[in-house]
Amino acid sequence: MLMKRISLCALIVTINLMAVSVSHGQLNTQYPGFYQPLTDIPFEDYDYQWFAPPITEQYGSDTIDANTGLFLEYHRLSMSVGRGEAADGSYKGDSTHGTRIDTGYMTEEGHGWLFSGWKLDGPANDDINRGNFNSLELNKTWRLDQFHKGSYFEPMVGLRYAQFSDKTFATPMNNNMILGQVGGRLFSRRGHWMLYSDVRAFAGNNWVGRGDIETYENSVIGGEFSLGAGYYFTREISLDVSWDTMYFGNGIGRNPLVNSGSQQESLVFTGVAVGFTLHR
Repeated sequence: MLMKRISLCALIVTINLMAVSVSHGQLNTQYPGFYQPLTDIPFEDYDYQWFAPPITEQYGSDTIDANTGLFLEYHRLSMSVGRGEAADGSYKGDSTHGTRIDTGYMTEEGHGWLFSGWKLDGPANDDINRGNFNSLELNKTWRLDQFHKGSYFEPMVGLRYAQFSDKTFATPMNNNMILGQVGGRLFSRRGHWMLYSDVRAFAGNNWVGRGDIETYENSVIGGEFSLGAGYYFTREISLDVSWDTMYFGNGIGRNPLVNSGSQQESLVFTGVAVGFTLHR
């Protein structure tokens, strides 16, 4: 039953995206490739000089122009995961590690796509806080004209699938969420440094499986925020660090008891991400 509901939801989303693409097809005339991912990436214009000296200044400007084309980010995560209400010290968190990968592209016309994935392998605090988390998202992005202070803003809209399994107690609680989201990225580059902030707000449906006992549904709303800085030591590659927080409001199933306690709890991840960025 759970898989049928997820499949139905995915089918509805796909049909709506196709309808939007058809009804707005005329935009392809003004912005080639607007609704056709990967058809307008300028592969032939990229010189693959990853280790060329960094660009630290541009004539007549205090800032550096934003890159276009393909990009890739890889980060290791050191996060604190909030405990469920039934655990001792529910106001506390437990540490774990994971990975975040971001990839996509941005064209010179100011539109692109972004794919992001999270994977957390814990926490693993038995009888208090034990579980794992996975998230995949696809976003349509745009880049607005440069602000007069040299910053750029990239709004986005997309879909996210998130899965959280709480294995603290004998009965596992499996949360499978399909979420729509909106957000944006604000960034500015001066000299070797790039300062940036990402924000997303999401909402959708959560199919909760209480072991083999039952499956029920909750609505979920939440958001994600990051604030970071990167240092370019070559033209294309930067090392960066950021503070990331992801929050799911009431709607997460963590209580294995059917007839007592809250059936809609919150979930928070917060911590540090350290990694590298290629051509973003």
